[in-house]
Amino acid sequence: MEVGVRVEAENYITGEIRHTASAYLTFVALNEKGNPKAISALKLESDEEKRRNQEAAARKTVRLELRRKEDKCQKKGVCTV
Repeated sequence: MEVGVRVEAENYITGEIRHTASAYLTFVALNEKGNPKAISALKLESDEEKRRNQEAAARKTVRLELRRKEDKCQKKGVCTV
């Protein structure tokens, strides 16, 4: 599961709020032996939920492709990142 995080800082004197950082965190459900396990699919209802899910899938594809290239680079010394 991917979770989006947005961090904001607030100046208590002026009340100004500003964005300071954003990140996507990935979590994996584990079974009792500590191995990854499947979970129920999300019930996407709104257009925004569907859009965000599609964007997460695209980020996952890019992340896995980069990991594949990095593994190839480490194993064979063939780096094309």
